[in-house]
Amino acid sequence: MGRRRTGDAVTSLNWPEGLSDTTPMPYRVWKVLHAVDGLRGTDEVARLARTTPADVQLQLDEAARWVGQAVQREQQVGDAVARVVTQCLAAAVGPLASLMVDEVLEELGQQATLSALLNRLAAQLSHDRAQLFVRQLRERGMA
Repeated sequence: MGRRRTGDAVTSLNWPEGLSDTTPMPYRVWKVLHAVDGLRGTDEVARLARTTPADVQLQLDEAARWVGQAVQREQQVGDAVARVVTQCLAAAVGPLASLMVDEVLEELGQQATLSALLNRLAAQLSHDRAQLFVRQLRERGMA
């Protein structure tokens, strides 16, 4: 990704691998990606997106991070992830966190994804506790 020069030729830009038009991302990222077509270079994408070449690279990097998060959220929950989620939830609800995580994982069964686990847990929390939970998840790169 980004601009690479070979002589005077500018390498075309492509979407990050794994990105689809249904990947949730902020508008500022989609605004740039809309101009990325596998043929245009950084300068042309920047012109079309009405931004700078430096911003084009920043938005492509951010898109790659969003893809990574989307993949992580759809993976099955293992023991290590369940422990981290429990720790994050404990900051919001205290010792009940372990019980809550275990109950939701039991409801979801063997195919439990991180996304499903987090959604079910957040639905059980008040607004303030949910915000604290999400803040903890973000600090650990899980939300």
